[in-house]
Amino acid sequence: MMHAVIMAGGSGTRLWPRSRKKQPKQFHSLTGENSLLQDTVSRLAPIMDREHVNIIANKSHTKQIREQLSELPLSNVVAEPIARNTAPAVGTMAVVLQERDPDAIMLVLPADHYISKGDDFMRVLNFAEEVIKSDPECLLTLGIKPTYPETGYGYIEIGHVFKSSDSDEVFWVKSFKEKPDLATAEHYVASWKYVWNSGMFVWKCSTILDLFAKHAPEIYKGLMEYKAALGTPEEEEAFQKVYKDLPSISVDYAIMEKAEKVLVMPADIGWSDIGSWAALHDLLSTEDDGNVVIGKHVGVDTHNSLIHAGNKLIATVGLDNMIIVDSGDVLMICPKGRSQDVKALLDKLEEQGCGEYL
Repeated sequence: MMHAVIMAGGSGTRLWPRSRKKQPKQFHSLTGENSLLQDTVSRLAPIMDREHVNIIANKSHTKQIREQLSELPLSNVVAEPIARNTAPAVGTMAVVLQERDPDAIMLVLPADHYISKGDDFMRVLNFAEEVIKSDPECLLTLGIKPTYPETGYGYIEIGHVFKSSDSDEVFWVKSFKEKPDLATAEHYVASWKYVWNSGMFVWKCSTILDLFAKHAPEIYKGLMEYKAALGTPEEEEAFQKVYKDLPSISVDYAIMEKAEKVLVMPADIGWSDIGSWAALHDLLSTEDDGNVVIGKHVGVDTHNSLIHAGNKLIATVGLDNMIIVDSGDVLMICPKGRSQDVKALLDKLEEQGCGEYL
């Protein structure tokens, strides 16, 4: 059976000042009434019972998860004592799920992505599960068909066809590519041989654990120590001790780029990782003036801008392609084209000892 693992440990720094350490973007309702995390869970309802939905997140956020997802079983939320990137998180959940179901298939999803084509997404996941059931030694990642030359994403080079259905195709992965410069990204998009790396995966728990043993033995050793303590009074103590000592590394670097049998399924599912205020603007922009307004705003000759007001009125004159976000204690203003650089502000705040704003 397929079990979902939702990775809810992200910090969402490029959506500061709305996204903060205490409440990162996955707990906010940026695209509708529900939070991004709630939407991620609800999206799975057509193919999965809530009992098979699991979340791993930092222990400082477990209270928010309980409040937003009170219907999930308590045992389905795993609290990381410290952030350790995606490889330790994936490995931990593979151990937990395999203990419950020795033949478990794991679906890994980020908690903070937006997907508008829910029915297409369910069809893609069903076919991905079918592929892994028929070829359990493979790892499968979902790729997003690029619509423009994005320099903030990693790319996957597509190889030969592995399997196809009436609606979808699965290919061998030829190579993984780091975030490119603009010229390289333009080449990738024009060639039709590359997709964006979405960070969504499907594989058997037993397969990914075997690959940890082969390619990341230091992590595997810790995971086996934790596994030995499952179901005993020492389980929580063992997890706390082991997890803090695991190296911080992504599952892409630790496993995916080293494994031999890796597949990619290009997917057209209306996807966005909402990785910046500009991305949120592009996602929500429908008005003739190109503005996205959340809260109270009065504007004259203001176009193509995102205005996120708090409890005060924001008034603008003669603005174009700007981002304005008021979070109560912070007012952030930047050109839309520089929204990826918001993260640099956090470094400045850290340097200047203004940690209360992070």
